[in-house]
This record gives sequence, structure tokens and C-alpha cells, in this order.
Amino acid sequence: MESFWRTTGVALGKHWKLVMLAVLVFSAVLVLGLRQLEFATGQDSYLNPDSQIALDNVEFQNDFGGETVILLFTAQDGSGVDVADLFAGANLAEFQRLNAELAEVEGVYAVVTPLTSVTFSHNLLSGGIGSNALIGASQRDTEGAAARSADIGIALSRLGAAGEQVIGNTTYNDLLIFGNDNFEIVDGAPVAPADADRAIRLSLASTFPNQQTSVGGIVLDGNATLDEQSASTEDLLAILETASFEDFDLTVTGSPVYLKEINDYLKGGMLTLGAAALAVMAVVLALMFQVRWRLLPLLAVVIGVLWAFAIVGLVGIDLSLVTISGLPILIGLGIDFAIQIHNRVEEEAVLDKEEHPIAETLANIAPALIIATIAAILAFLSLQISKVPMIRDFGVLLSIGVAALVIAGIVIPTAILGIREWTVPTDDRGESLVERIVVKLGSLPTAISPFLIAISAALFVGGVFAEGSATIQSDPIRWIDQGSQAVADLEKLEDETGFATTLGVLVEANNVYDPAVINLIHDFTDTAESRADGAVVSSSSLVNTMGKIIKIEGATVIPPSSDDIVAAGAVMPPDVARLLVRPDLTATQINLRIAPASLEERAVIVDELKADLDAKIAALDIPAESIVLTDLPAGQDAVRATPAGLATVGIGLLENLSANRAALTYLSLMVAGLFLVLRLRSLPRAILAMVPVLLAVGISSLVVGLSGIELSPLTTVSGPLVVATCAEFSVLILARFLEERQRGFSSEDASHHAARRTGRAFFTSAMTTIGGFAVLVLSALPLLRDFGIIVTLNVAIALLSALVVMPPLAVWVDERGWLGTGDTSLDKAGAVQLASPPRGTQAIVAFVSAVAMIVGAFLIYNSADTSVGASSEVAYSPVALPTTTTTTTTTTTTVAPAEGEEPFDEGPAVDVESFGDARPDTLIGGTLFDLLIGQDQPPNVANCVIERLSLLATDDELIAAGIVQASPAAVELISAAAADCGVGGDVIEDALSAFLGG
Repeated sequence: MESFWRTTGVALGKHWKLVMLAVLVFSAVLVLGLRQLEFATGQDSYLNPDSQIALDNVEFQNDFGGETVILLFTAQDGSGVDVADLFAGANLAEFQRLNAELAEVEGVYAVVTPLTSVTFSHNLLSGGIGSNALIGASQRDTEGAAARSADIGIALSRLGAAGEQVIGNTTYNDLLIFGNDNFEIVDGAPVAPADADRAIRLSLASTFPNQQTSVGGIVLDGNATLDEQSASTEDLLAILETASFEDFDLTVTGSPVYLKEINDYLKGGMLTLGAAALAVMAVVLALMFQVRWRLLPLLAVVIGVLWAFAIVGLVGIDLSLVTISGLPILIGLGIDFAIQIHNRVEEEAVLDKEEHPIAETLANIAPALIIATIAAILAFLSLQISKVPMIRDFGVLLSIGVAALVIAGIVIPTAILGIREWTVPTDDRGESLVERIVVKLGSLPTAISPFLIAISAALFVGGVFAEGSATIQSDPIRWIDQGSQAVADLEKLEDETGFATTLGVLVEANNVYDPAVINLIHDFTDTAESRADGAVVSSSSLVNTMGKIIKIEGATVIPPSSDDIVAAGAVMPPDVARLLVRPDLTATQINLRIAPASLEERAVIVDELKADLDAKIAALDIPAESIVLTDLPAGQDAVRATPAGLATVGIGLLENLSANRAALTYLSLMVAGLFLVLRLRSLPRAILAMVPVLLAVGISSLVVGLSGIELSPLTTVSGPLVVATCAEFSVLILARFLEERQRGFSSEDASHHAARRTGRAFFTSAMTTIGGFAVLVLSALPLLRDFGIIVTLNVAIALLSALVVMPPLAVWVDERGWLGTGDTSLDKAGAVQLASPPRGTQAIVAFVSAVAMIVGAFLIYNSADTSVGASSEVAYSPVALPTTTTTTTTTTTTVAPAEGEEPFDEGPAVDVESFGDARPDTLIGGTLFDLLIGQDQPPNVANCVIERLSLLATDDELIAAGIVQASPAAVELISAAAADCGVGGDVIEDALSAFLGG
């Protein structure tokens, strides 16, 4: 290989024009790859696509949409308004405009503003569905019948007094939004409590957490790419910026907003950091690298980084928050290659040697660079055992990048410096202050070497024990600038509503309107909202909406009936329907709003909710004839309920990050060490090169564990990165020491000579590498800033270890003959021989240690959790609910007299004086009594009508006939009873008109 490198060096310098032309052409071709780069921060970056969490979330988003832009409306201080004022006058018109415009934005799945929720409430009320559900519940709950009857009486009375049943009528708005709590009936009319004593309807608690706050959402298309999501969010924000509500402030927040902020930063902020890294390196090179054309290494780095990211684009790796951070990292790593080449050329140019300085440079330093590169690639590839896709991609990107950079770092400086040295050779190279400092740093007495070994081992072991004490921050909101408006808006949402995130639950069955499914959902949400820890602030679902409509204080908590759900489903606004029920009725969504908590706490909450769901499903007693069992495959549950949504993605990321965090570092150490043993054919040489690495890894773990720094997805990969970076320094220092020993210097003289010759390059490259990483500290994102701090610290430790610890250790080990440098057969004028001469004991030890490291690497890999877990996709076949027979009522009507006969006597058919004046306590009777009194009918006449009506039909039959909606069949029955008591049809018509708000 020596002749290859010498020939290559001469050829690169001699044909520099062709070389640079080839570099330009190759770069131009690869630019196409840059156009293929895409940005991603979705679940595919966090979760394995074939994991159960990912599969469930994909299905969930296919059915019910993706991320939600949250709209928070808050009454302005001192305005004296409440949420009902959002739906009157100019505010109502503004809502109607927004709903229409927002729905037209591409990528929007559903628009559910507070107006949408109130519209659903209006549909339930005006269609009599809510009233029917209340009346039906009173018949099913005998123990709570009295409380329910009283509440229904108030409800019907308020409905009758509300006037026109249209959103915008302020009295009707109050009826839609505020429950019957603290209302009274006085002289047949409803009397409202003081404003402060009114209570938001339970069914609208998710929309109106309190009287001054309202929440809505714009749900984007499910499983959209980050670019698609960001484009939709940008369009939505543009529309929402035009919104203006009297006496209310609008805050726009939610995951799409802060993910857009992350995406914008990925596309702009990282380029700024990359430029800053280059600027820092330029300053360092200008001040510390005292050679001609000292900025040349930057050219090699820029081209090498261009190649790296272009290739990444061609192979289809997306850029995420983790992978994009490879930009300053690769700049930091790549600068060392070019500096080492440049420095060695300057060194060789002033020496009086027969060989061309370029040939001599490549023959001696290229093999060491290749070894360092392969060790780094192996360390980076150890990231493939991570369960987080974007970390695995990070490993591939760095592997591609370091390979591209070493090629650029060798080819470009060699070609350019080759022609320079041919035309204007370097004739002087004075010793610099940096080189003298480096010599001093490596001048510790060799006698303390055993102590240094012990300290290194202790620090590494201490780091191993400290590894488990670090905490992981996998909540994306904690990755972004905590002083940003996006974070402030999220904190405002938490303060005003009490919730921080949502947890979706996908419920599947043959028909989710089946009573068994309804009961399950109702029991689960009731239990969840009743948790002692208050973790579930509120919930929303179709079952939950109807369940809360019939939830009356003093009455038994019962689920809605299947008929209630079918009727409610028929009047859902289209946007609400898309979010709650699959069109074929085989799936529905439960949306739980979760209180602020850490992801660790949230994971416990989700596990407990899932366990409760599973227990309730297991306890279901489903009749054999139930439709949920129709055509059910063997072994498949009749009902399946699975948590999904953003909360589960965060929890899945936390679990994936925690899975193999320590194994990443240990495997990278093992494979890098194994390669060095095999390539150097010497265990002592490999261990010597790894000492600074072990020191840096150990101290890093201790610092993180003792300081309480939270680990992000990036800082969890700092171990392999430190291994790669430090191994590069160590290998190059070891290689130069071996080269000087081969040329006949004693161990101590070789150490000093190597430091003197290479000190400028090592110190400069170390400072530029640290500068490349340190610019991450300037990032506004905590994710990158903390990573920059940790890695900068690690590299600084590794540099000091390599420059301070390695020289005395190398001398001490070499003096004992363990490095195998005593072979006198080596050519002193030839290139350095990095591999130890094949000798009996050395070879045996190297072989045994290599086998041991292979076993160790296998054990680490085998112990790592690389599985994605068992996954399955379950499908249900839609089955219609069984048809029911509606109760019909046979009515007796009065037939007009035949022609020529005497007409019937007008007046009551019964003696009205025989009826009392007391108001009936029955539901229908009490309501009809109030309506007739409101039409100036005497109490005894009203009771007459009620009694005659009871002879024609029972309350159940009247409800079935549609009395709540004043259906023609029911009106006919009332009119017949009224006629018997002498009450005219016009009175009944006016009473029912007042009841219906017209």
C-alpha cells in the first residue's frame, strides 16, 4: 500500500487540473441529490413503521385525521362577557366566515370550532334528540326518576321561554351552552341563577372549560408529510391572523404550530449554524494554523459536506432534528482530515528528502486517516441497534459523511498543495507556540502511568454506573426554544384549560352503536374522568356527548341507549362525524384531554388507562346473538380499544430512546476496539489508542449523571460520537509516535518529536472540531444546545486525554516492549508500519483479544432490544343494528256529522269543574300544564286536557309518537284531548308554538 499512496500523491499533484475538474463534475452531479432531501419530524422519525404503536397510529389517522391546530378563545379582562357572547352579532358572523374559509384550506381534514360544537348541540336540541334521551333515561332510571323529571321540566320550560331556536338568539345561546343547574321554575317560568352560578353543560365541557374560555380545533389530514403539514398550517395561520372577535383574544397553538417552527428551523437555522461553524473554524485557522494557504482545509470541508448530504438525499434518508445536526458535526470531524494533510505537507516540504513531499505525506498519514475513518464508521454504525429510526438514520448519515470527508480531505488539499509546492515550494517552517505547549502537555513523568491507567479505569467504571441515573426528555415541545411564542401559547393553553395534550383511543367492533360497545365506552370515560389524580381533564366522543346530556345530579349515572346514539349520529355536523365515527360504523374515537405531566408520568397514565380498557373488554358479557359477534374470526376480541395519537408517539419515543441507550456506547467501543486490534495486530496498541476514548466516555457519563442534564434524542447518541471523534485523535497520535520510533528515536524522544511535529495540527484540528460542535450551543433549540454542550465537553476531554495522558502512557508501555517497536528490520526511511510485527506472544494475545471482543460485541448486540414487538392488524366487518318495531298508537278522532244531520254541540265533552288545580308531577303532564297556563287556561281545564290525553296514550307512546318535536301524530292526540275539555285548536297551536320557540 505504501507504493500506492506515494504514486497517488504524485499523480494528484501532477494532474491537479484534471483532479479539480473531476471534483467539480462529481459535485455538480451530486447536487441533484440535495434536491431529494426531505425534512421529517413525524412519527416515522420516532417509531419503527412496523411497530404496533405506529400501525395503530396510522390507522387512527387514516380514520380520524392527524395533528390538531388548537384555537383558544379567552374573554378579555374586564369585558364582562362570557362564552355565549361568541355566538351573537359580529362574533357569530366572524365565526361563520372563519369556518367557511378554514374548510377550504388544502390538507384540512375537519374544522371543529366552538361554533361547530354549538351547532351540534343545537341539532340535538332542536331535533328533540336530547329531550328524547332525557325522557328515555328517566324511564330506565327508576331510582333517579324524580331528579330526572325535575330536570326535564326545567329543560322544557327553558326551551319554551327561549324564543326563536336559532344560534344568535342570546337566550337560546344560553340554553345551548349552560346547563339547568341552579335554575328554578317560578309561576311556570324558568328563573336563571346569578351569572357566576351558571354551569357549562357537561356535554360541552371540552369546548367550554369555563365561562370565559372556549377551545376548538382544526384537524389536518392524517399521515401527512411534514412539508404538507407545515404548508397547511401556514395557510391556516394566515387566515386566523385576520380573525377579530369582540372582547375575546384568539390564541393559535397545537403540535402543527410548534412542529412548523421546528421545520422552519431545520431549513434555515441549521444552515446558519453551519455557516457559524465555518466562520469559527476560519478564525481558528487564521490565528492558530501558521502555514501558507491556511484556509484551504475549509474548501475541502465544504465540498466533503456537500458530497455527504447529496449522497444522503440520493439514498433517501430524511433530515430530522437529529440527522440535520450532522452538519456542524461533520464540519467539525472533516476539518481534521484536511488539516492533518496540510500540516504534513508543510512539514515534509522543508525536510531534505528524496521523496516528493506529497508522496511522503500520503504514504505516512493516509493509512492512519483510513484507520481512524473506519473506526469512526464502525462506531457510527453501532447506532443501528437504536429503536429510534432517526437515530439509525443519523448513524448512516455520519458514516457516509465521514467517508466523503476523508476522501475530500485527502484529494483536494493534496492536489492543490501539490501544484503549489511544485511551483512555489515552502522553504521555512518555524516552531510555533502551540507546538511548544503541546510538548509541555505531554511531558508528564512516565512513572505516574499506572496511576493514570487506574484513574482512567475508575472514571470509566464510574461513568458506567452513572449512566442509568440520567433522565430522558423525549417531549418534542421541550426540544424547541422555551422562550418562543409557541411555548408561551402552549403554556397559556394549559393554564386556561388544564390540559396539555390529547390521547386518542381507537375503538373497533362490527358496529360501534351496539349497546355493548356503548356501555364500554361510557364506563371507560366515566372512570377515566373520575381518576383521583385528575390526569384526564375531560373527554369527548359521541357516546360521551349523549352520556353527559343524560347525566343529572341526584340521578343514577347510566349510559345512553343505542337509539340515542343512532339519533345523535344522524345529526352530527359533517366535520364532527369525520372525527368521531368511521362511516361504516366499525370504529369510533374517544378523545381524552390529559393534564400536564412528564412523559414518564404520562406513560404510566396511558398504561393504566389501557389496562382498565382491557379489563372492561374482558369483562364484557355479550349475548350470543349480538351483532358484534357476527362473523368474528376465532380468537379475535369482539371489541378492540387501542390508545393512539400524539401522546402515544411521545411515549413510544421515550421507550425507544431508553431501550438501548447504554448499549449504543458499549457496542461502539467494542467494535472500534476490535477493528483496532485486528488492524494494528496488537492489543496494547489498540488499548493505548482507546484510553482517551474511555476517559471521555466515562467523564461524559459522570457529568450528565451528576449534573442532572436531561438527555434528548441527540445526547443519547453522544457516546458513539465521542468514540468516533476521540479515536481519530488517538490513532493519529499513536501513528506518529510509531513513525518516530521506527526512525530510530528513543521512546521519550519519539514522544516529544511527535508532539513537536504534529502539535500544531492536532491542537488546531481539536479547536476547530470543538468550534464546530460549540456552535450548537448557540442554537435556540434546547435539543441542539444541550447536545452541543455535552459533545464540546467530550471532545475537549478527549483532546486533553490524547495530548496529556497518551504520551507518557505510550512511553511507559513501549519501554516494557508491549508495543512491539523493537523490530530492527523495518526501513527507517520508509513509511510508518502501523501493524505490529507478527510475533508469537503478541499475535496470540491479539488473536485471543479479538475473539473476546467479537464475543463481547455479540453479547452486547444480543442483549440490546432490537425487536419492534409483535404487531397485528385487526379488521371488523360492518354489521347493521337489528331493526326495532316502533310503538304505534291508535287514536280516536271525532268524525264530522253527515250531511243533513244536526251538528255536534260545541263545548266540553266532560265536566271540567271536576278536575283539580294542582300541577301534575309527571313529565308530560307537568310540561303540558305549564304550556296551557301560559295560554291563560284555568288550572282545572289544563288538568282536564292532561287526564283525557292519558286515556288516549301513555307517556311512552306519546314520546314514541314524537310529542317532544310536536309531530302531527302527537298534536292530533293533544288536540283530541283538548277538544274534550273545550279547548280550541288555536290554543293548542299557540302553546306548542311557544314550546318550540316560534
